[in-house]
Amino acid sequence: MAKKRLVDGAVTEAKELWEHLLQEKPVLPYLIPVFLLAWFLERWIISFSNWVPVFVTVWATLQYGRNRRERAMEDLNNRWRRHILCSQPSTPVEPCEWLNKMLTNVWANFMEPKLVRKLLASVQKRLKEKKPRPIISMEVHDFSLGTAPPMFGRQGTYWSMEGNQPVLNMGFEWDTNEMSVLIAAKLGGPLRGKTARIIVNSIHVKGDLRILPILDGQAVLYSFANTPEVRIGLAFGSGNQSVPQTELPGVSSWMEKLLIDTLNRIMVEPRRRCFPLPPVDLKKKAVGGIVSVTIVSARDLAKIDRRESRNFNDEKLANGDGSVRTISNGSSHGSNGSSHGGSVNKRSEKSRFVEMTCEDLTRKTGLQTGPFPHVWNETYDMVLHDNMGTVHLNVYEQAQNNVKYDFLGNCEIKMTYVDDDSTIFWAVGPSQSVLAYRVEHCGKAVELTIPLENAPSGEVTIKLVLKEWQFSDGSKAVANYTPSTVIHMQQAGTLGTQPSLSPLTGRKLRISAIEGRNLAPMDRTGKSDPYLKLFYGKLVRKTKTVNQDLNPTWNQDFIFQEVGGGEYLKIKCYDADRFGDENLGSARVNLQGLEEGTPKDVWVPLEKIKQGEIHLRIEVIPCELSQLSKNGSENGSHPVGEGCMVELVLVEARDLIAADWGGTSDPYVSVRYGNTKKRTKVVYKTLTPSWAQTLEFPDDGSPLVLHVKDYNTILPTSSIGHCEVEYERLPPNQTLDQWLPLQGVNKGEIHIQLTRRAPESQLAVNSEDNKLSGVPSGNAKLQRTAGKVRSLIRKAMALAEEEEETEDIRQMLEELEGAEEERESTISQLQKDRDLLIAKVRELEQAMSGFI
Repeated sequence: MAKKRLVDGAVTEAKELWEHLLQEKPVLPYLIPVFLLAWFLERWIISFSNWVPVFVTVWATLQYGRNRRERAMEDLNNRWRRHILCSQPSTPVEPCEWLNKMLTNVWANFMEPKLVRKLLASVQKRLKEKKPRPIISMEVHDFSLGTAPPMFGRQGTYWSMEGNQPVLNMGFEWDTNEMSVLIAAKLGGPLRGKTARIIVNSIHVKGDLRILPILDGQAVLYSFANTPEVRIGLAFGSGNQSVPQTELPGVSSWMEKLLIDTLNRIMVEPRRRCFPLPPVDLKKKAVGGIVSVTIVSARDLAKIDRRESRNFNDEKLANGDGSVRTISNGSSHGSNGSSHGGSVNKRSEKSRFVEMTCEDLTRKTGLQTGPFPHVWNETYDMVLHDNMGTVHLNVYEQAQNNVKYDFLGNCEIKMTYVDDDSTIFWAVGPSQSVLAYRVEHCGKAVELTIPLENAPSGEVTIKLVLKEWQFSDGSKAVANYTPSTVIHMQQAGTLGTQPSLSPLTGRKLRISAIEGRNLAPMDRTGKSDPYLKLFYGKLVRKTKTVNQDLNPTWNQDFIFQEVGGGEYLKIKCYDADRFGDENLGSARVNLQGLEEGTPKDVWVPLEKIKQGEIHLRIEVIPCELSQLSKNGSENGSHPVGEGCMVELVLVEARDLIAADWGGTSDPYVSVRYGNTKKRTKVVYKTLTPSWAQTLEFPDDGSPLVLHVKDYNTILPTSSIGHCEVEYERLPPNQTLDQWLPLQGVNKGEIHIQLTRRAPESQLAVNSEDNKLSGVPSGNAKLQRTAGKVRSLIRKAMALAEEEEETEDIRQMLEELEGAEEERESTISQLQKDRDLLIAKVRELEQAMSGFI
């Protein structure tokens, strides 16, 4: 009985063990048949004693490999957690090896050409702005960065957190001896007239790079944490020799300093550059724009230095009665110009203003005093000449009855065009954080409150509205536009025509200088005598001078031949002065994208000065008005021939300058027409003479120049103004009645009536010729150009006899150069047409030979 109970207990325990084994090892039922089969094979067929070591070795190898994989995965997970959670100050260099490898592979064919195109223009501009003293001018002739790209993260990378902003920190090192930048420098001083070759053949830049993703990954800001280490290798030569011969003193250190200053100005903390990451690329290149900047308000402006602290202590001791009176000096005490003791010290009241600069354009707000916040709400238009720009704000204060300004601090706002037609604005926020905004289209306002740098406290609130982007293809983006409604300004006359070798497009531009406003005062009276010079292509035009007016009105039109290739209209405003004209500012106007019937009416802010705007109207003259006739001149003049006469009536003049001691003049007019010179009678002792004289000249297309002079019996005659009569576009037998402003003097106008008298027979012949010829032939155009060259030469020779006409002579020589270029272009086009005609004739001969 006891034996039976023992057996039952063993069976029960065996069942429990079996059930446990089945739970722990669910594959055990499958292994038992395998072991039985192996036992059967071992017992009756073949022995396994030789295969057991092999089996054990394979099993151990697999277990070892599995263990190594698990350890590698755990190590990678730990390193990833270290990157994400910033648990270590630095990480290994492996994460950047793939980036350096990829950059090496794509540098020569992709990255280097792109960087060369981007850097070439900025380097050329920077060299013009900053050059050493012994060098007059510098020009980049060759620009290559070599085959060695910069390397990243060689000392490791790591993520850090600044507030809520993740920042990737990595090393940057660029050390190459294959760079080739050739700079031609014109020397001054004792070496004036010689040209030195400056060759940059190596560069070394090493620093710590910081990368900040912003706007949810739509852009990346990058900068150096500190000023990088920079070394530049230079070689010097002269003339056309390639071997180094001479070394210019100070050029090497100057170039290193220039590069360091440029880096500090644009991308050393807190200055940051932006690299946008657009979702789409519309393949448009922005070349300029207009941004409206509104200075809204400022608060907590303060500056504490030793001089102010000393003045502050002196004024506390000045009470003399033991009391302490605290005076506001604009510091961070918050007293806002009032005394805690109930009195106000007038000498401590200070006025504050904000100065804005964008490239060469400078504007200044009005003065604000009293408690904070200071509110201006003043709006200014700033001009951009690239696809990005920076608006700098400098805040100053000025004590009453003091002309000296104290600097309180500065800040800046940067903007860049993104290839998906959006715009990114960014600035430095509190504690070096980033203030970044993205606007989808022009016209959307962005308001930022920016703390001042280099100041204990203070912030400025501004509002920015991007009004316009201009693109290289002639289109532009304006306020309240979408990419689907982009305005395309197509060039007229490009369909069905052969490409011209000349830079001239064949169209004409009418540029009207209408008025100016808020110009800078230059005279002691608080006024100016402004006039404009317009530079376009190789031509220069000048308006009349408006005396003693800061808001002048000119209302003068000028005709220019349109120049292709993205030419700008350059404007310079001057204050006329007897001892030398003073500069009132300059500006550039982009003339791309103009089309007929759509005039461009703009107010252009003057650059390189703190105030002033010019009102211009620019339009394309319709082709039917500027089309050339067969016998006409290049600028659209009417035909001339035998029997045609130029009849000039000199009626009167007004508001002439006084050339005599008695406050009057003895004026007469000397008229030059080609090689012919005639003069009127003298009207004595008057500033408003009346001549009413008629002069006639044979019409040969020569320039007609009028010189108003003061007659003297003993002393030489003196000039009191001159002008030129443009009569080329005047139709035959029609009278031009016009008041012409006198050039070279501050005031004065002359009244003329001019008629081109043509016989009826000549008019009939010309009319028939115009009907038969729609477009002038190449030979006729060449003859007209040669006639224009002869006319300009005669005009220059006539003007050379007048000592005061150097400006007009220079202008005539520029026109002569343009006419010569057009003649050469016409000859090239005729040769091309001749070759094409010969090829067609040969093709026709070959085709006809098959029929013979």
